[in-house]
Amino acid sequence: MLEEIMKSSCDRVRFGTDFCEWKIPNLEVLKKAYSFVHEGGKEFIYVTPRLSNSSFKRVQEQLAFLSNNGRETKVVINDLGLISILEKYPNLKLHLGRRLVFMPARCPWIEETLFRAGFFERKKLEELYHQTSLNYAPTIHFYQKYGIKGVDVDWIPRSFLYLNFLIRNGFTVSVHIHLIPVTITRRCHTARFLSEKEPQICSRPCDKRAFLLKQPTLKKEFYLHGNTVFRFIQSSLKDVKQLHEQGIEELVVTVNPITKIDSGEKIDAFIQNLRKS
Repeated sequence: MLEEIMKSSCDRVRFGTDFCEWKIPNLEVLKKAYSFVHEGGKEFIYVTPRLSNSSFKRVQEQLAFLSNNGRETKVVINDLGLISILEKYPNLKLHLGRRLVFMPARCPWIEETLFRAGFFERKKLEELYHQTSLNYAPTIHFYQKYGIKGVDVDWIPRSFLYLNFLIRNGFTVSVHIHLIPVTITRRCHTARFLSEKEPQICSRPCDKRAFLLKQPTLKKEFYLHGNTVFRFIQSSLKDVKQLHEQGIEELVVTVNPITKIDSGEKIDAFIQNLRKS
């Protein structure tokens, strides 16, 4: 898939995993991917998930490699514990991942909740639900004290207005298109359904498969991909234009079985559609 991505006209390549620590690449694979992306003339961004003690040491080795190679490299972190050691790696540009940014509007039942509220209560709830956990100056100052310069958020159009607060306070903002994480499990349901024996030797069926989950009563559909349940939302050109005017740093397109954007041609077709706005 990395070869396909490199064929496209995307500006940057995110390599790694937001959600599953068992998909953390080993150091040799990381080195090969890093060289391959830079030789292809694109920026390399490394993505790390929430970590257990066993995977923490592996990621430390990888961060040391990225910091010592002479280039400044952006690293997306989803584990608060990494902040305590990142000052050891001066060439890393730190970016806050979605698992450290809470957005109440990820809840798939939010519309039903607001519908049951009274008019004045609903207005207050709408503002509260569509902000992020970073719409609070002391929280921003806490992360910036540790060198965090950017942040990932979800494609939730009613939340876009509140991203201006993050930008005004010095964060660059990246918006993930299509997939909104609804819930994340410690144990992987995909592995359980497909009888994977041990996470250490998982065959990674999520590289090729995802499950459609239907909630018929409220007419909701979700996707189980690995250890994460997602909602899928279609992007709109109007929203792309709004984000561009707000000064959003980048849009992130995920290559996986849910989006079905799995070739250089499909990536370019999607990018061209976005640029039409």
